Amino acid sequence: MPESQSQHGERTLALDHLEWSRQLIIETCSHLSDEQARLKLVASKTTPAGIIRHLIAVEQFWFRYIMTGGVPADDWIDDPDDDPEWNVDGLSLQALLAQYRETIHESNLLIGNVDFDAVSKRESHHGLVNLRWIVLHMIQENAQHCGHMDILVEQISAK
Repeated sequence: MPESQSQHGERTLALDHLEWSRQLIIETCSHLSDEQARLKLVASKTTPAGIIRHLIAVEQFWFRYIMTGGVPADDWIDDPDDDPEWNVDGLSLQALLAQYRETIHESNLLIGNVDFDAVSKRESHHGLVNLRWIVLHMIQENAQHCGHMDILVEQISAK
């Protein structure tokens, strides 16, 4: 768990938990080979490498595109039936992890001085949202995929 103390404010606690979930994702899969990271062990497109690429896309979507009004990620398509970020054929896990770290750094810079009550520059499918909502959503998103990652890596390690 994050090292922040319970007496810290809402912003510190939320951002510490977001950072903790990001780092847990990285730590859980960083030892996998590229081949292991692309293994499909479930019926969906979900793989460890796919989870990393998906989290890169959602970080960019929520913090860069929705919150600050920046340019969307190159491979983001807002269509639930077309998820290009899950296609990881030929991609290196270490390269994806480096890109994820860069994306996290960019997100942190983008929101560093933004008030939690600040409203997004663009509407999402939830309408206009504030930074607090986006941070909590990203904690939820990462928590969900931490569980997926943990199970996939456990299955891979058992082989």
